[in-house]
Amino acid sequence: MNATIHRRAPGPVPDLPMNGVRPVRDEDHEALIGLLGESQVGWWRLFGWPSSSFVAEAEGVVAASLVTAHMGRTWLSHASAAPGPLVAAAVAASLRATGSGVLVQVDRGDTDSAEMLARLGFTAEPGELPVLVVDGALFTDFDGFAREFTKLLDDYTWEGNLDAFNDILRGGFGTPDLGWVFEWRNSARSRVALGHPATVEWLEDTLRGCHPTHRDRLRARIEAARRGEGPTLFDRIVEIIGHHGPGGGESADNVILELR
Repeated sequence: MNATIHRRAPGPVPDLPMNGVRPVRDEDHEALIGLLGESQVGWWRLFGWPSSSFVAEAEGVVAASLVTAHMGRTWLSHASAAPGPLVAAAVAASLRATGSGVLVQVDRGDTDSAEMLARLGFTAEPGELPVLVVDGALFTDFDGFAREFTKLLDDYTWEGNLDAFNDILRGGFGTPDLGWVFEWRNSARSRVALGHPATVEWLEDTLRGCHPTHRDRLRARIEAARRGEGPTLFDRIVEIIGHHGPGGGESADNVILELR
């Protein structure tokens, strides 16, 4: 799933009817989850601008526009229970309230959103998101994955720590600032190479350097992995990448995983 970024500079907003549009309230929480998903709303609760976020009502909340500021970028997430003018009115209200440049991600093929944003003064960035490739045919173990992933970065060597991997995906290490596609080619081969045997090896290495209070938990994970149970390294890496993409807790980082 590729996506495009739409950008809007500060400036006058088209005048739309605001009937039914109001600021978000605490009691809108469940309705927002129904429109945007729990992860997206949870992320907004952490980094959102309630004063710039609006809903539209028509026998209940039917559209929402949530503004989130994270790492120097302002993102707008919008959703509607049905196509119509109310979502555009909610987005317009957010634009008036922010007073700053705003970015929106639009999935390929979502022409309704693209057309609405164009009417509201957004401009699509040229082309689709940049694509950065890791090829599973070029490595057979976790060290090899770390080597290939490091090739995507600027002047930084990632040595396989998954907490550091999570930090890198937040940006600042040479990946595109407005998001990118993580294209994992020959991912079926990687699923095998980073399967339970590789997971056992990685966990055993982690065990040697971990705090004593974590050792019993790690030993249990090692025994499970030896039995072919529990998440593998491949599963964990995919999970971390997904956290930084659509529906993830840090979706504003806009990392789109494509398994090939």
